Amino acid sequence: MEELEPYLSFFNISQFGYNAIFLWVFGAGLVLFLFYYLFFFSRLLWYKPGTVEVQPDPVSVIIASRNDAEMLRLHLPIIMKQKDIEFEVIVVDDCSVDDTVDVLREYEAKYPNFRRSKLVENGEFEGGKKYAVTIGIKAAKYPKLVFIDADCYPVSDQWLRKMAEGLMYKKIILGYGPYKKEKGLLNKFIRFDTYKIAIQYLTYALAGVPYMGIGRNLAYQSFLYFGAKGFTSHLNVVSGDDDLFVNEVATSKNTGIEIEPETHVYSISKDTYSQWEYQKRRHLTTAPKYKVAHKILLGLFPLSQYILNISFVILLCLNYAFPVVMGLYAFKIFIQGIIQFFGMKRLNVLDLFLWSFVLELGLMFFYPWVTILNIVNEDQRRRWI
Repeated sequence: MEELEPYLSFFNISQFGYNAIFLWVFGAGLVLFLFYYLFFFSRLLWYKPGTVEVQPDPVSVIIASRNDAEMLRLHLPIIMKQKDIEFEVIVVDDCSVDDTVDVLREYEAKYPNFRRSKLVENGEFEGGKKYAVTIGIKAAKYPKLVFIDADCYPVSDQWLRKMAEGLMYKKIILGYGPYKKEKGLLNKFIRFDTYKIAIQYLTYALAGVPYMGIGRNLAYQSFLYFGAKGFTSHLNVVSGDDDLFVNEVATSKNTGIEIEPETHVYSISKDTYSQWEYQKRRHLTTAPKYKVAHKILLGLFPLSQYILNISFVILLCLNYAFPVVMGLYAFKIFIQGIIQFFGMKRLNVLDLFLWSFVLELGLMFFYPWVTILNIVNEDQRRRWI
C-alpha cells in the first residue's frame, strides 16, 4: 500500500483543498457512467433471442399515412411480400391531399389481405397521428398488431414473422429502426443518435425497465391498447403514440425486444440540419411525460457524461493528479469502446465506430441546444404538448 499512497493522497480534501473536490466529482461521474455501460448497455452484447417452435399467430400490420403516396409506392410491395406468416395490412389515410387514395385503391384491388381506411379532417384534434392509429387498431381483424410508418421499409421478407414470433411469448415487442446510410456528416449524426437511443430503450427493456418504443417498428397485443383506454392519457400531445403508450403499459414481464438483422426497419434520414432539429425538438416534448423513475434513470446518464468530461477538463487545466486522472479516463474510454464496438456491430452501424467519440461530443452540445430552443420558443412547444 505504501507505493500507492502518493496517488491515494490526491483524494484527501483536507490536505489538497478544493482541487481534490474536482477529483471526487470526476470519480463519481466515472462510476455512474460505467454503471450504465456495464449494467445496461453491455446486455445487448450477450442477448440471445428466444425461439418459437410453433407457427406464429396471424397479425395485423397498421400504417398511418398522410401525404405519403410516393413512400407507399416504394414500400408497400416490400411489406406485402412478407413470408411464412398470415397477415393483413391496414393503411389509414390520414386526410391526405396527394395521390395516396389512388395508391391504396390499387393495392386493395391487388391484394385480398390489404385494406384501407380514410379519415375526415377534424380541426379540433391535435394528437398527431393517434386518431389514425386508433382507427387502424379498431379495424384490425387480428388481436396481435405490428406497426410501421409509411416512410419506412423492412430489410427482409422475414421481418413480420420474427415480430410475430416475439408476440408468442411477450405482449410487447420493441423493434429497431435505423436510418439508411448516406453521404454526409449530418447522416452520421442522425444514425449515431438513433443508435444511442436504441441501445438505451433496448437494454433498459432487457434489464426489466422498458420505457419506450418506436412506432416504425413496434408490436403489441390489442388488449393492452383497450385496457389503457387507448391514448387518452396523452391525447393532447402531438407525439407519443409509440413511446408514451409503451411507457404507460410496458412492464418487466410483458416486454421483449427483437433486433435480429432481418427485422430491422429502415428510414430515410432528414437531409437538412433544420429538419432534424425540428424533429428532435418535437420528440423531446414527450420525455417530461414519462414515469418519474424513467425520467430519473434517463437523466442521470447524460448528467454523468457532463460531470465526467467537465471535471476531467478542469483537472487537466489544474494539472492535478495527472497520472490518476489520465489512467481512469483511459479506462473509461477502453470500456466504452469495447461495449460500443460490439453494440454497433450488433445493430449494424459499425461504420460509425471510428466517428463515435466525435459524434458523441457533438450530441452533448446538440441536446442542450434543442432543449433551450424549446424553452425559448414557448408558443411552438405548446403546440406540441
